[in-house]
Amino acid sequence: MTSMAITLVLCVSLAVNDAEVAITPEIFPSVVIGILTSTTVILKQPRCYFDKLEGLPCFLHQCEIWLVVARGHGVKRFDSEKTSADILSRSPYPDAFQDNMSPNYFITRVGVQSSFPCGELPGIRYFQVGSEGMCDTANCNGALPAGETIRVKYILVDPTSERIESETRWSQPITLLTTRAISSIDESTWKRSAAMVVVTVVPSCTLAVLLLLLAVALVQDCFFQEQTEITEPPSLGHGIRRYNTHNVYNSEYYSNVQI
Repeated sequence: MTSMAITLVLCVSLAVNDAEVAITPEIFPSVVIGILTSTTVILKQPRCYFDKLEGLPCFLHQCEIWLVVARGHGVKRFDSEKTSADILSRSPYPDAFQDNMSPNYFITRVGVQSSFPCGELPGIRYFQVGSEGMCDTANCNGALPAGETIRVKYILVDPTSERIESETRWSQPITLLTTRAISSIDESTWKRSAAMVVVTVVPSCTLAVLLLLLAVALVQDCFFQEQTEITEPPSLGHGIRRYNTHNVYNSEYYSNVQI
């Protein structure tokens, strides 16, 4: 009876540890700038991905969520090695994508499970893969292989045993952008393109019209100032002939009233 109970517990434990949640990691919606570059990709956060699991050996504030990034045969290689006790250190980042003989996958820490609760949270929340650039420490969130096609999955890890307790499905293939050398860009093409002509001509014509309107406004302003200028009238004391009537010339007082 005791042996049957132990066997049952082990079976339940293995079922939990090998559980795969029916969730596929996705790229963040296109409202965010720079979702996909040659060495980085922005994913949706693993909110509420593992909250419905039961019988976990760690609590919400203890269980850790990690991300696996794989290229080519690295997908199958991780699946075959994920039950290893040292899985977190199997593929330190600097050696992950050196050549075809490399593991071609690496694992980086995302955060504790309690940091990604269910429900909507304020602000834009995402996880950028490759945000640490060309780092050289194991399990760092390093730059992705430029122009390559990768797949990702989230895993739930017990930090005490460093054992994978659950995982999501692999994402759909994600093809990174391809970088081009400056010397390979044909400058003659964009120099003569219609878009460049429009961008150059339209602002130039607009500036010319504005300058012309400014010149016309200045000329009109000067013209009206000259027309409305008030000149001082000639003095009444100059150039006026004196006229004396014959009947008031005498110094005697004159009146037209008959007495």
